[in-house]
Amino acid sequence: MLQKLILATNLFSRANLLKQLDVPFEELHCKIEEKEIEIDNEYSPYEWVKSISTQKAMSVLDRVEGEAIILGIDTVVTDFGKILHRPKNKQDAVIMLKKLQGRKHTTYTGLTVIYHHADGSYETDSYVDGVDVYMHHLSDKMIDAYTETDEPYDRPGGYSITGKGALLIEHIYGDYYTLAGLPLRLLNKSLLKHNIDMIDFWIKPQ
Repeated sequence: MLQKLILATNLFSRANLLKQLDVPFEELHCKIEEKEIEIDNEYSPYEWVKSISTQKAMSVLDRVEGEAIILGIDTVVTDFGKILHRPKNKQDAVIMLKKLQGRKHTTYTGLTVIYHHADGSYETDSYVDGVDVYMHHLSDKMIDAYTETDEPYDRPGGYSITGKGALLIEHIYGDYYTLAGLPLRLLNKSLLKHNIDMIDFWIKPQ
C-alpha cells in the first residue's frame, strides 16, 4: 500500500500543483508563522528556505499517524541578496514591484520531505533550488491594477507566476515549478531515492 502524502502548507497554489498531477494527498495547516521564526536577512536565502521548509514539515509531525510522506515547502524572492517577504499592504506591494520590474531577481524554494514510519521514526530529505526571473518593465497602470487583486499579498515578492502575475514576467532561467512553489523534479528525486514511484499514485485501488 502506498504511503499517504501530506502537504504542510498555508498556500493553496501548491495544492493545485499536486492536483494537476492527479496525486492524492491531504493538507495540514502549518502551525508556524514566519514572523515568529528567529531568522533574519543576515541568513542567506538558501539557509532561510531550507530552515523554514523543515520547520513547516516538522510542525505537523505530531498530527501524523502511520506511514506517511510529509512535504514542507518555503519560497522566497531575493533582490540583490535581500529576502523579500509577502507585502503587508498595497503600498508595500507597489514598492516591491517597482524595485523588481525591468530586471533580474532570484527566487529560491526549499523542499523538505519527511518519511514517517509506522513505528514513529522518520527520515528527512532537504533540497533547495533557485530560479532567475526577469520581469518586464511595468507601467504604473499595470502595477496599480495588479496590486488591486488579491494575488500579491500571499506571495513573496508580491507576485504569483501561477496567476495574473504571469503577465509581469518576461522570462525565467530555471525550473518553472520551483518558481511556482513546488519543485516537482526534486520531489520526484526524493521519492525515487526511497524507492517510491510517483506514477504509482495514479493507479486507482481495485
